[in-house]
Amino acid sequence: MKYIQLILVFVTLLFIVSCKKESKSNQITNPKDYQAFLETDSNKTLEFINTEYNFWSTKLEKTPNQYPYYSKLASTNSQLFQLTGNIENLKEAEENLLKVNEKTNFNNAGYLRALARNYISQHRFKEALTLLKKAEINGEKLQQTNLMLIDVYLELGNLKKVETYLSKIKNVKNFDYLIRLSKYNDHLGKLDNAIKYLEQSLAIAKSSKNNTLIQWNYTNLADYYGHAGRIEDSYNAYLSALELNPNNSYAKKEIAWIVFSYERNPNVALRILDAITKENTSPDYFLLK
Repeated sequence: MKYIQLILVFVTLLFIVSCKKESKSNQITNPKDYQAFLETDSNKTLEFINTEYNFWSTKLEKTPNQYPYYSKLASTNSQLFQLTGNIENLKEAEENLLKVNEKTNFNNAGYLRALARNYISQHRFKEALTLLKKAEINGEKLQQTNLMLIDVYLELGNLKKVETYLSKIKNVKNFDYLIRLSKYNDHLGKLDNAIKYLEQSLAIAKSSKNNTLIQWNYTNLADYYGHAGRIEDSYNAYLSALELNPNNSYAKKEIAWIVFSYERNPNVALRILDAITKENTSPDYFLLK
């Protein structure tokens, strides 16, 4: 009996030691890497967009007959939604875009695409598709319409249509083509190809020195790295996005997810999420908490 008890004690200790070793080996993140991004006192981008919102609101109030101002105002609404997660901003953008489309009898391709983009953000993909088909018939800046049609058909799962429109815009040196080709390959389950094309698009984004594109590319590439089990690469890509924009709530959320799901440290993950929800009220972050 004592012999069995000794074996049980030994096995228990062995299990504890192995768990500690596993926990230590799973440690990838370091609070020193991202702590400064959780303590940002101001959001210069948010301040700038609020200034733009006030500017166009005043212009529209003084000259309500200038309907293009509705589009300008909608753009600031959309940017505010992206930064704060406040759904009211997205709905206000929709209202302004409906007004400018009504003024142009739903015959301006640019305004149709803008409203379609709003519907995509609301996951109203079929309504977005109807608008984009009108924009396609209009023919103005058709390349931009084709790009958005690929996005919508991907969301609707119509891969034959995706293939058709990809063939229309094929250019392996074009950023917009590569990121959609990457998404298409991800839908097909070809993750290695999806990563390859996003790495190529990142090189193009860097050469353009467009921080918005680079930041977007880093977060999407980080997602794919995570799906491929390349957790450290994923973490470093999110950090790269935060270096470009310390207020990137999505990148912070994904670091919190790595801390929770991979490192098994819910307390630290919750601390990160608490910092995010002070600046972004999107339900995604509260749901994760």
